[in-house]
Amino acid sequence: MVVLVFAALGLLVLFVTIAAFPLLGHFGPAFSRNSNEWANFGNYLGGAAGPLLSFLALMAVAWTVRLQYDLLRRDQQKQIVDQHIRWLDGIYRDILDVLNAPIRSAQGPEYATAWAVLHHEIDQATVNPAVLKARFEELLKLVTQYCQAVALYRENVTEFFDARIFQDRGARILDSLKPFLSVLGPNAAMPIEFCDMHLRGENRRTSPEALRRKTRA
Repeated sequence: MVVLVFAALGLLVLFVTIAAFPLLGHFGPAFSRNSNEWANFGNYLGGAAGPLLSFLALMAVAWTVRLQYDLLRRDQQKQIVDQHIRWLDGIYRDILDVLNAPIRSAQGPEYATAWAVLHHEIDQATVNPAVLKARFEELLKLVTQYCQAVALYRENVTEFFDARIFQDRGARILDSLKPFLSVLGPNAAMPIEFCDMHLRGENRRTSPEALRRKTRA
């Protein structure tokens, strides 16, 4: 579309320049056979239309360079997005591995998981408390890394690439962990607060609030 605009402007410049030549007293109503008049016409056309066409050509080159710059910037942005997504997906897979790793339950020979405990599918009291605490601590470390990655994604990626799906993943796991602060210990309250801030896109708070409400919107 832009190419057609520049082409139309170039033709318009030529048309106006040629149409104005007879108005300046050159040529008559009949086709001129005077070589001097044609030489004057060539000089006139080159002097009047040449600079305008050169300017249009310069504008076209500038537009092409700008287009190439925009394409390069979008390609770089896509590379940044891909890097962040691979990082987020990698941490999320590690989180799922911890959630689904088996923990032998005292209820029987079957295996429980941290996921089952978090979602109250199995009684917490039937699981080895030391193993469960270690599993939850590892899970909190990974969730903290994940939430930090979400914050970096938000800061480094344009709004066109929405981060809500990653925020929701982290918020669901964080909300599941909050009721188990007694297992994690009081020191876990601070990383939970920071995770909540990262997911909500906040830099500071006047008082802790993550444990009083859900992170997931």
